[in-house]
Amino acid sequence: MAILNYCRQPLCIAFLSFFGFILWIIYAADSGANNVFLRIVDLVPYGDKVAHVLLYGCLALLLNLLLKRKVLIVKSINFQLGSLLVLGFAALEELSQGFFATRNLDAWDLFADVLGVYLAALLVTCKKGAH
Repeated sequence: MAILNYCRQPLCIAFLSFFGFILWIIYAADSGANNVFLRIVDLVPYGDKVAHVLLYGCLALLLNLLLKRKVLIVKSINFQLGSLLVLGFAALEELSQGFFATRNLDAWDLFADVLGVYLAALLVTCKKGAH
């Protein structure tokens, strides 16, 4: 029951909604469906890479905030848990594209995902009032 109360928080609703949006985009791309967002991305130079940075960066930002900036320490290196989870999801999603005729397995897409997550991690670790 506590999880239901937790997921009623605005941040949790935002994260779940945005994650659902990403899953819908992935489904549309995997199935070759005609999707307005995919068409818009195709119209913008490097739109696919920009979309990867924005989508996975926003997802990591929301999840890191939702998890209250929880950090895992591995060999004295701090990793934000939300960032690691999003990177794992992004890597699995990129690798899964090799199984779909409508998709292209692209290392640059994964690089864009990592860049977005990295930028989100920087935002989360910025101190209030720092310029």
